[in-house]
This record gives sequence, structure tokens and C-alpha cells, in this order.
Amino acid sequence: MRRSSLWILTVAVLALALAPAPAPPRDDDPTSAKAKASIARAFQWLHAAQNHDGSFGDDTRTPGQVGNTCIAVLAMLATGDTLTCGTQCLRIRRAVDWVRARVRNYGGGTLDSGTLLQGKLGENVAVYLAALLYSQILGLGVSPQESREMQDELGRMTARIAALQKPSGEWETSYEPMLTTVFAWLALRQAHDAGVTVHGASAEKALQYLERTCFDKQTGAFREAKWGKQVRFVSQAGALRVLYGMDKGNTPMGQQASKLLLTMRYDQDVGGATGGEEFLAAVLATQAFYFEREGSWRQWFPRIVNGLTSSQNKDGSWFGRHCITGRVFCTACSALTMLTPEKMLPMIEK
Repeated sequence: MRRSSLWILTVAVLALALAPAPAPPRDDDPTSAKAKASIARAFQWLHAAQNHDGSFGDDTRTPGQVGNTCIAVLAMLATGDTLTCGTQCLRIRRAVDWVRARVRNYGGGTLDSGTLLQGKLGENVAVYLAALLYSQILGLGVSPQESREMQDELGRMTARIAALQKPSGEWETSYEPMLTTVFAWLALRQAHDAGVTVHGASAEKALQYLERTCFDKQTGAFREAKWGKQVRFVSQAGALRVLYGMDKGNTPMGQQASKLLLTMRYDQDVGGATGGEEFLAAVLATQAFYFEREGSWRQWFPRIVNGLTSSQNKDGSWFGRHCITGRVFCTACSALTMLTPEKMLPMIEK
């Protein structure tokens, strides 16, 4: 296959170390205090939910799963803590060690079995999340030996993910095709930025899939055949994250899609009953709008903070009322959403 048909990215390799610093949070943002208080309560709950072996399950005192452990660690990393620095460093280290024990001899397959996340986001979602986590950790103070080992493990995972892309550009069949495709796309994009060469998958094909198969020029909506071409927040947020990540946010398609998303509520798809899919889509929409840091962002961020804080449970957690109901996933996604302007992970820098 020609080099030009391989994974195409516009940022430099090793962007984990070289990505420009994000804009600092604005002092005049009226939602900052509310968001920070909510985030603090969320992490109190997440810390209590972590198992003694470092893993996270769906809830407190539930068996560890790779997918939930990875999303929880990504939320902790988004505070600025690492494996060696910060108040959560020991928690992060224990969780990463648990994930690495599961991934170390990875030769293909799904990593988890029979989980809520797999039922909705594809059998390989834990592989996507583990690859995404690895791509964020590399360069954050790991030893040279551990870095080499993780690079090798990440390479094996990305080979598996790349092989799952369909000729149409989308990824494996799942209950939520758009979110599954976005997760796979993001995992490969970040793995490439972490220095792993990705063969056999194409970001351009993913973009073409969104534009040619899903985009409705009359309404600006991204409509999935799986859902009868309905206008859904989950689909719109996922597609827009890819557009902004590939520098297509300011195109007529991107602007039309953004305008529509700004009219939506994150909890609208199932009549106000949020599940893990909606919390994940809130992360993706917030990341997409953050790229502008102006008009769309200023409209969106206070709204999503208000929506999330008003639905937070008294114990600091969030849970899904349908589909992905697990509190760890929903809480980690909510924290990631509100941490977007505070401490950016490289995965949010396109």
C-alpha cells in the first residue's frame, strides 16, 4: 500500500512532548467554580471505587475491567497528575500496572469479555481505550525500558485496531457505530502521535465515510443508517469530533454541523434519560468546540457544565439510566468533559 494511503495526520510525531500548551482557563468563566466543585466530588467517588489491585469495574466493589480502568485513568491524567507526580500518582501507577499486566502479552483479541461497554461500543472497545491510554502515558515520566515495552504493546494493539476498519471507512459493527468509529479513529491518531507507525488504516476513509454516507447537507445532521437516519446528539457529537480533529471544523460542512449541535441537549436522544453513550458524546462535543475557544465554545461549555452538575448524584457520581449504566464510565466521562479547559491531554490537541 502506498505511503499516502496510510494513516494521515497533520501534527508531528511525538506530539505528546511537543504539543503547544493549551489556553489557560478564563477568569471570567462563570462556570469554573461550579465545574471545579463538581469535579472534586467526582474524584472522591472515583477514588473510593478503585479496587485494591488498582483496577476499576462498572461500580464500586465490582471486578476490574480494562475499559473502565482506562477511562478512569484518563480522567485522572486530565488533572495534570502523572505516574510519578501529583496527589493521584500512586492510584494512576497501580491502575496502569494492572492494565499492563493484561496487555503485556497481547496478541489480538478483545481484552475484556461480556462487559457493558462491549455491548454498546463494540467487542474491541477495551483495545481502543487501552491504546488511547498508552498513547497518553508515553512521555509522562516512564522509564526508558517501560517506554520501549509500552511502544511495542501499543504497536500490537494498533495493528489490531487498524485491521478492523471496513472498506467504507467505519469500524466494527456495534450498537453505536459512530462512537465506535470515533474511538478507533482517536486511538490510532494518538498512537501515531506517540511514535507508533500505523499501517492498514486511513483517517481519510473515516472522513469520507462521515461526509458521503452520514452527512445531510440540507440539515447539517450526521445521520446513521443503524438509527433510521434520526437526528441524534450522540451521532452529531462523534462526527464533529472527527471533523475538528482533522481541521475540517471551519469548512461549510463543519460549521453547519456545529450550528445544529449547538441547538441540541446532550440528554435529548432518549427523552432526557442519559446513558454512558451520552456522557461520552458530551466529552467529544466539548473537545470539538474547544478547538475554536471562541463563539461555539463560549455557548457550549456553560451549558454542558450546567447540564452535568444538575444531574450529578449526591455521592459525586453519575450513572446511566439506559445502556451503559456503569457509574465509573459515566463519572469519568463527566469529569473529562468539565476538565477540558483546565488541563488538556494531548488527545484533545487534535
